Amino acid sequence: MNKVGGRALLLSLVWVLFAAVPAAADEQERLIVRAPKPYDSLVSAVRGLGGDIHHLYVNVDALAVSIPSHRVADLATLVGPRRMTKDATVHAPRPVEQVTIAASEVEAVEALHSERLAQLVSSHPTNFNFNNRLTGAATLHSQGVTGHGVVVAVIDTGTANSPVVGALSGTVVGGENFVRDDPVTSATSRRNHPHGTWVGSMIAAHATFLFDNTSSLVRSLRIHAPDSVIACTGFPPPCSATRSIVPVIGTAPSARIYAFKVFDSRTGAGRNSDIIAAMDRAITLRRNYDRGVSSNPVAGNGSEEDPFVFDSLNIQIVNMSLGGGTFFAGRELKDQLTVRMLEIGMTIVASAGNSGPAAMTGGSPGTGIGTLTVGAASSAVHQRVFRDVQFGVGNGALFRPTGHVQTAPFSSRGPTADGRIKPDVVANGVASFVQGTCLALDLVSDRNACLAGLIPAPLSFEAGTSFASPTVAGAAALLRERAPAASAVQIRNALVETANPSLLGDGSGPIDQGAGFIDIPVAMARLQAGRVSSHLARTGRGGSDDDDFAEDDVSRMVEANIREAGFRPVSFRRDRFTSRVEGLRPGQVAHFFVDADERTDQLVVSLTNVTPELPRSQQNVFFGDSVFLQVVDALTSDADTKVSAEVAGDSTFTIANPQTGLVRVAVRGTSTNAGRISADLTIERTRRSQGQATAEGRVAEGELVPFEIEVPAGSAQAVFELSWNGNWSRYPTNGLDLILIDPAGAVSFAEPTFARSPQRAVINNPAAGTWTAFVLGDVVFDHDAGDDEDRDDEDNHDARSAKERFELRVTVDGNRLRMPGADR
Repeated sequence: MNKVGGRALLLSLVWVLFAAVPAAADEQERLIVRAPKPYDSLVSAVRGLGGDIHHLYVNVDALAVSIPSHRVADLATLVGPRRMTKDATVHAPRPVEQVTIAASEVEAVEALHSERLAQLVSSHPTNFNFNNRLTGAATLHSQGVTGHGVVVAVIDTGTANSPVVGALSGTVVGGENFVRDDPVTSATSRRNHPHGTWVGSMIAAHATFLFDNTSSLVRSLRIHAPDSVIACTGFPPPCSATRSIVPVIGTAPSARIYAFKVFDSRTGAGRNSDIIAAMDRAITLRRNYDRGVSSNPVAGNGSEEDPFVFDSLNIQIVNMSLGGGTFFAGRELKDQLTVRMLEIGMTIVASAGNSGPAAMTGGSPGTGIGTLTVGAASSAVHQRVFRDVQFGVGNGALFRPTGHVQTAPFSSRGPTADGRIKPDVVANGVASFVQGTCLALDLVSDRNACLAGLIPAPLSFEAGTSFASPTVAGAAALLRERAPAASAVQIRNALVETANPSLLGDGSGPIDQGAGFIDIPVAMARLQAGRVSSHLARTGRGGSDDDDFAEDDVSRMVEANIREAGFRPVSFRRDRFTSRVEGLRPGQVAHFFVDADERTDQLVVSLTNVTPELPRSQQNVFFGDSVFLQVVDALTSDADTKVSAEVAGDSTFTIANPQTGLVRVAVRGTSTNAGRISADLTIERTRRSQGQATAEGRVAEGELVPFEIEVPAGSAQAVFELSWNGNWSRYPTNGLDLILIDPAGAVSFAEPTFARSPQRAVINNPAAGTWTAFVLGDVVFDHDAGDDEDRDDEDNHDARSAKERFELRVTVDGNRLRMPGADR
């Protein structure tokens, strides 16, 4: 069977089949279309096709549209199929762990403004706030540096400007909503998902909360962080001696927040195009400010449900506690915008992700070259208070018996696929004490009471890199207040260059903790002394000071890039690798990179001779001491986890059909261990000849290549396997998809797999007759050309249209099928 005749028919099939359902005539496809400005003719064309415009980007040549599925081919005819990409759905990060404080425990709340805030910090100059332990923020607060005059953009679920969120009273100056069809249209409403308000609390909270002395929180703080709880009689106006005050203070409590809402209040879902739009808008607001455009509101009345909107705003810091996988770390659209933010004068801070402890699990925009990427640390104090509140006072110290700071087990690790060390720094991301929105309350009665303003929005402990990132964003705001003439790059570099790699006591390396735990006073001193680099290190090869990224510095092979970053894949002897992992401290990770090539059929990972250094009576009283094992597949910007297990005795795990590329194995001393631990690691691989392909060919992005396969009657099993060259071993990675249509014309397999290669579909008892296998070029980069900018060269589009070589193997009841003349 030849390629489907006619580009219009082919492209219609692409979008219909990839959706895995027959598209109704009015079903809308969301697309990002790259096109040069002005957009007028393209906008008219989209609307003429029955489509709609979602975003017209100002600082990048692209627009986001929706269009009826049956008209996608017509749009592709106008702009070219390689200039359209699907507008992917993304989700707000979920906390790794959380404990919500019952509303009944909070007896009163007082927002601290100017004089009251100054009174608190002057009377408690160090460690007065649980969230700010170890960062040194309290030292600057006591000097009057609290982020005054600094505007932080929070791109998230919205950040509440509501009377029920006393911690952020007066902080949120306005906001914009980028989510369509959400009944909550305000970016500052108490009715939004709580994530963005939790994040805002870490940046700029400034309130005290009153608790009874018998509460588990107060009792635990008095044990583990006594400076973080204040006797009622010691802070005016005095109150009953049976009560205590717990401050909730952000890193920059006087900073102001401008909220960008990019996630739906009901589902926590958003679109990639909306995130790009928020980044684009933040750049525009800052550019307009620099050009002298008035910063008076142009819309809204400043209320919770109708926030002020500006066309000019001096945004100096941007926080993005969100992320997702990427095929082209550092060069995709969101990542490119991180550099543009720095260039316009905004320091961009983003979370590393929650897919650790295995290596190469950080997502975009944390993979951005301009991003100050933040991993999560776990302090013993935070963990112990968290467990005391969760399980009862006294259990925290038993749960976390060692006192050293660790990299949090969930924190995503580097390096990036192009060999850069990430994260850049770490800050605590465990048991962050924050206030959220009414939607954080589980009980309907409590939620309704909060929505009605009868009770405050809940306090809670949250864990995730989402809360380490705003800690650092707040730190950047403090530096910006004291050093207004510093560049955005210098603010970023000051925090990286002065981070403390010795604060963590778990043996964390650069891909775990980056440069180390932030030290704000030292960063401030370095910045004021003029000893901070003004250059952005754009490669991972020891941190080049070149301002211009040199594409030739990066290999197209991921293995070569990580070698340049100091890592090598394990060496097999007769398909077997062994290593004694010796003396892992609690929280320490040993990283192993395993090269799984096209012939790798399975990997078998074994841990044996697990040996704690302490006798059982001295180990963790709840769990004993153990090793944690994580094995993730070859995907390089997230965790496709195949094994996640605590191991105390001999254990074996099989990873069948690993993806082609670098599989990562992380062996970690469990964070709750009381002592060191050792184990023998064995990795065995089984390899098989792939045999002759059923069919092979080349496919371009947006192209659909069909093959007809005859399946005999009475077959018990048919296995379809698609592989391609530009898999996760390559940088950038190409994404192909396999779509199967059975003899009756029904879609039998069509699962977007984020570039899983090989992609495998097993059909048991397949129907006899003609099956059609479609190979879809979802994302195809030209590995012989330059970076993603080649996509925008319309004049050379046909000449440069990249094609990916693929092989399709079909095995029926153990017999490989071969199609004569099936090469494309």
